Amino acid sequence: MKAYLAILAMPAARWSYIAAFVARLPIAMVPLSLLILVEAATGSYAHGGLVSGAFALGSALSVPFWGRALDRGSHRRVIAGTSLTSAAFLALALIGTAQHWSLPAIAGLSLGVGLFFPPITPAMRVAWRRLVPDGSGLLAPAYALDAVAVETLFVLGPLVVGGLYGGGPTLPVIATCILLATGGVGYAASPAGRVSGEAGGRSAGDAPGAVLLQPGILLVAIIAGTMAVGFGQMDVALTSAAQAISTHGLMLGLMFAAVAIGSIGGGLFFGAREWRFSAYRLLAASLGGFGLGLAAAGLGLWLALPPLLLLPILTLAGLFISPGLLVMQQMIDQILPPGRTSEGQALLNAMLTAGGAAGMALGGLWADAGPPMLVFFAAAGTLLVGAGIAGLAGKRPGR
Repeated sequence: MKAYLAILAMPAARWSYIAAFVARLPIAMVPLSLLILVEAATGSYAHGGLVSGAFALGSALSVPFWGRALDRGSHRRVIAGTSLTSAAFLALALIGTAQHWSLPAIAGLSLGVGLFFPPITPAMRVAWRRLVPDGSGLLAPAYALDAVAVETLFVLGPLVVGGLYGGGPTLPVIATCILLATGGVGYAASPAGRVSGEAGGRSAGDAPGAVLLQPGILLVAIIAGTMAVGFGQMDVALTSAAQAISTHGLMLGLMFAAVAIGSIGGGLFFGAREWRFSAYRLLAASLGGFGLGLAAAGLGLWLALPPLLLLPILTLAGLFISPGLLVMQQMIDQILPPGRTSEGQALLNAMLTAGGAAGMALGGLWADAGPPMLVFFAAAGTLLVGAGIAGLAGKRPGR
C-alpha cells in the first residue's frame, strides 16, 4: 500500500487519476443503462441487447482511429471532442426512446455513442509514464492501480446504474450523459490531458488495424473478448436475478457491490506483488476462477439459497476479475513498441467494451428464454472457454 499511497500523494497524478476515474465510469454504465432503458420501453431484453450491441460495434470500429490519434496528437483535443460528441448521441438515444422512435433509429444513435466514445484508458496508460518520475520504481504499481480502477469501474458502473434504477429507467441514462461530458472535459483539463502522442511520422506496416498483426496481440484480444462477453452476460444475470428476487433496485445494487468488493480486493492484492507464473497461466487462473464463481452463483439460485448467501459467492467470483485485466495490459505493453501502445491499449479497451455489450446481447436472449440461473451458467461457460484458450497458449507459446 505504500507504493499506491506514494503515487496518490503526487498532486498531478492524484488529479489525473480522479479525473480519469470519473471520465471512465460511463464505460460500464452505457451498455447496461441502454439495456434497461430499451427493455422498459419495449418489454424485451433482446431489443435492449441489440441496442447495447450497436454501441459495442461502434466502439470496436473506431478503436484503430482513436488509438492512432492518441499516438500522434494532443490527448486533450481527442478526449474532449469525443466525450462531448458521444454524450450528445446518448442524449438523442434517450429522447428517441421516450418519443418511441423505431428500434433501428435507437440502435443507430447507440452506434454513434460507441463510434465517438472517448479512449480514456489507453490515454491514461501513456500518461502514467509522464506522471510518475523515472527511476522511482512506481510505474508498475501505477499501472496496477490503474488496472484496479478500470476493473472496479466495470463493476461499479453497473452498481451505480442499479442504484439509480430505483428512480426509473431514464435516470441512469441521464446520469451517464452528464458523467460522459463532464468527465471527459475534466480529464482534458488535468495534467494527463496535456500529454501528446509518442509516435512520429507514418512508417511501413502502419496502416489502421496493423497492430493486430503483431505476434500475440490477436490471441490477447481473443482472450479479452471471452472475458468481456462473460462479464456482459453476468450483468444481465445479476439484473434478471435481482428482478426475480425483489421488485426494487436494492438487491441489484447489493449484488454488484459484492462483485465490486471482490474485484477491488483481488486487484490490490495481485498488483502489489510479483508473480513468477507465465502470463497465460495467470490469465487461465483468472478467467477460470471467475467462471467457477459465477457457476457457483447459478447453482445457488437453482438450489434457492437465501439471497444474502449469494453475496459472498459473488465476492469470491469478483476476486479474479482485476488480475486478468492487469495481466493483459502488461502483455500489450511488452509486445508493442512505445509508439503503438496507445493503439494496442485502445484495442484491448474496445474488446472489453464491445465484448461486454455483446455479452449483454447474448444474455438478453438467455434471460428471455429461461430463468436467471441459465444466464449465470452461460457466462461461466464463456469464461471457462477463455481460460482453456489461455491454458493451451501457456503450454504451447510458440504456436
